[in-house]
Amino acid sequence: MTKIIFSRKGFDSSTGGMPSYKRDQALISFPIPSQQNTLTTYSDIGLGKIIKELSNNKLQPTDTCHFDPNLEYGEFGQVGAAQTHLENNNVKVGDLFLFWGWFRETLTIDKRTVFSNKDPGHYRFFGWLQIGEIIHLGKDPSWYLKEIKENPHSMSHPHTIGQWKKNNTLYLASKKLDAFGLNDYYGFGQFNASENTNLSIDPSNKKSLWKCPRWLNPRFGGCGMTYHNDMKRWQEKTVEVVGRGQEFIAEPQKIEDCKNWLKIIFKDAKTIKEVEYFKQLSKDITEEALKSAYLHKDQWIRDTFH
Repeated sequence: MTKIIFSRKGFDSSTGGMPSYKRDQALISFPIPSQQNTLTTYSDIGLGKIIKELSNNKLQPTDTCHFDPNLEYGEFGQVGAAQTHLENNNVKVGDLFLFWGWFRETLTIDKRTVFSNKDPGHYRFFGWLQIGEIIHLGKDPSWYLKEIKENPHSMSHPHTIGQWKKNNTLYLASKKLDAFGLNDYYGFGQFNASENTNLSIDPSNKKSLWKCPRWLNPRFGGCGMTYHNDMKRWQEKTVEVVGRGQEFIAEPQKIEDCKNWLKIIFKDAKTIKEVEYFKQLSKDITEEALKSAYLHKDQWIRDTFH
């Protein structure tokens, strides 16, 4: 049976100290600050200015971060107690990570990005990864980079750099999503923001109180999820998620109900056709711009130097 792992990632009140970025439909999950096992700075991934502004200069563009999950390449690393929890619950190839985190609406004032006072901050889904391969990297993962003939660089996954605990593990995404009847999507990607991907039912009161589908709710025969055995957390339409913990694992039994729920969530993701269309569009625009620049290079030289 395919499992769903509700995987908490990005900034929180203790790590990073602020929510991640939301602007209308756009979401950016901020990778947590880290000085170990990483070569990636916030500038490297295009977040230098926005991180500096939203953190009120507490974080700088040159600060390094733990860029994980990497939903540009379909990679996710785990280690320690969280990885042991995944192993103990037999998380395997084909299982589906749904990544969620703490977000808050932003706006621009005097050319600076700031958090909106109208949004107290809330939890929501921002991405997914279906497991296509599990690589047990171990304490010294340098063998992996040698095997794929790649030296560490700024976009190397942090779990492939430096020294780790023995159970250091890398999850690679499947090429195509094939769980729960979702066949039109790549094996990893990012959601747009909408009410479908929002989890907090009343964030002004308590952002940890989630909207809860029946297939998950044990009060109505749902499968529940790990770390949430206390039935007091489950009410008719909600579940109060625990304060700490990274990987909450569910094994759906009411498959059709789960499928329908996932289809609603994936309305806010680009299909394979849409992804390829936008890739080609971007390529065409770039090629057209280069062509135009080449055709008008003499005019550019005259305008610039005369």
